[in-house]
Amino acid sequence: METSSSRSKPDIKARDILTSIGEVVYEWQAATDRLRWSNNAFDVLKTDILSVFPNGKSYTDLITPDTLTGRYKAIFGSGKSDDGQGVPFECIYCLAPLGFENELRLWVEESGRWFSDAMGRAERVHGIIRVVDEQQLREQRLRFLSQFDALTGLFNRSVFLDQLLQTIEQCRDKGKDACFLIAHIDNFRVVNEAYGFEVADQVICEVARRISRRLRDGDLVGRISGTKFGILINHCTEKEMTAAAERFLDAAREELIITDAGPVHVTLTMGGVHLGEAVSDLRQAEICALDALDRAKSHCRGTFRSFHAKPFALEERQKKIQMADEVITALNERRIELAFQPVVEAKTGAVAFHEALVRVEGRDGETIPANSFVEFAETLGLAGMLDHRVLEMALDLLFTHEQARLSINVSPDVGADREWINYLTARLVSNPDVARRLVVEISERATLDNQETAEQFVRAVKELGVKVAIDDFGAGYTSFQNLQKLGADMVKIAGSLMHDIAENAQNRAIVRMFAELADELGFEVVAKWVVSAEVADLLKPLKISYLQGFHFGEPVKDLPWLHDGSQANSKRKPDFPTSN
Repeated sequence: METSSSRSKPDIKARDILTSIGEVVYEWQAATDRLRWSNNAFDVLKTDILSVFPNGKSYTDLITPDTLTGRYKAIFGSGKSDDGQGVPFECIYCLAPLGFENELRLWVEESGRWFSDAMGRAERVHGIIRVVDEQQLREQRLRFLSQFDALTGLFNRSVFLDQLLQTIEQCRDKGKDACFLIAHIDNFRVVNEAYGFEVADQVICEVARRISRRLRDGDLVGRISGTKFGILINHCTEKEMTAAAERFLDAAREELIITDAGPVHVTLTMGGVHLGEAVSDLRQAEICALDALDRAKSHCRGTFRSFHAKPFALEERQKKIQMADEVITALNERRIELAFQPVVEAKTGAVAFHEALVRVEGRDGETIPANSFVEFAETLGLAGMLDHRVLEMALDLLFTHEQARLSINVSPDVGADREWINYLTARLVSNPDVARRLVVEISERATLDNQETAEQFVRAVKELGVKVAIDDFGAGYTSFQNLQKLGADMVKIAGSLMHDIAENAQNRAIVRMFAELADELGFEVVAKWVVSAEVADLLKPLKISYLQGFHFGEPVKDLPWLHDGSQANSKRKPDFPTSN
């Protein structure tokens, strides 16, 4: 294949054909790092190929640094193993054939096959290099983005999972050894908030480069979500997995990451699973690796944990995935309902209003536990959709039934949701009588997370004539001074202080103190979790406005005010009574 002054006519014809389509053929041998080129290389690559590119190192040295990593990943980091026929590859990169000091740049597309030795390492490569023009470059760029992550240049989630699936099948059918690891950048939110998106992107890119440098031939890394990387380690037994993971942990923590804002320190936490009998399909592989990652995070950041085939752990992860699916489908299919629990006046026992609680029927007809549903909705970022649906249903009831008085719960993030406020305003701005029959409950945790946003939210809601209650007051560390700043109307004592109040003298003293101070400051007080007449009798002498709990009624889906004489036939105005 080397250039020769004496060529036969068939050689000349082949050379002319290759040159006319801008292609060069080569062969590379790992043992000697030698490159052999087809004899038209000078015409296509514009350089004395034998002297400038005699070996693999000299060639890669003149690939621009921003595209070099992509070439290596495509050839040796595809995660594929040689089955005897070689491993196909394809990539595109930029070459400086006359050196970086010269302005000449050639965008080239390279394709071919690499062949491995008995240890799975690259032994030789057969390839074709083709110079591409601008139009071809744009097309290649689109092809690149369909396979690679635009920020890091790593394989994207789709390509990575496709190769992971193939590896799982090979492990199952051919007894191949491989491991699947997930690496997560620790405390990334802190970096993002402290330095901004550009620096955060630089951190992600540098972590990606460090992981890539620790890969062996035939291994694969991909960006599978914002701060998570999937790593596929071939020819790796379960016993070897921890040592493999340590390579990547060391790569992240070995030195500071230099960014435009200065040095940044990050660590990786990793979980992994051996792709053996415990892993039958792609979903199970993800479940197992994520379970191991969760255990590593809970144990100690910056460490690795492998998955152990404990049935309960796998079952728990499956339940989480199913619940996430249920949340999404329930919201899309509008399978959200309300159940109503009475809140009574402490002095008279008359029903003052009803708290509207979320109830969701699963696709199997069984009711999904409300706490789990709401928790997963918040975790998946879907709490806003749930807030909107509950508000819509509650307002429809208030407009339809003049005797209805309701309270609704909202998620901690609702204060930043302008669409929620705008919808509430649009429906209530000309209907003060309806506004007076609604209470919006926000958790004490929400007021702690962002005091300023919480104050703005309370102010906007109260301007419409709606009352605001702080739920689970006493569960956190909100002071009464902060409570006054919020300007809320009502506090609901945390259930953790109420559940054993009949037996716990300390909790009784705390509740008494809360009630007296809240009353002096002008807040109405609601005591929840009233489970018996004994508890109700303990609370009645205190400065408590309302009582709520199973003693007065469980949540029901029927409209209770249609059957509740104390509320339906009350002669009071259709708004919330004031106990002060």
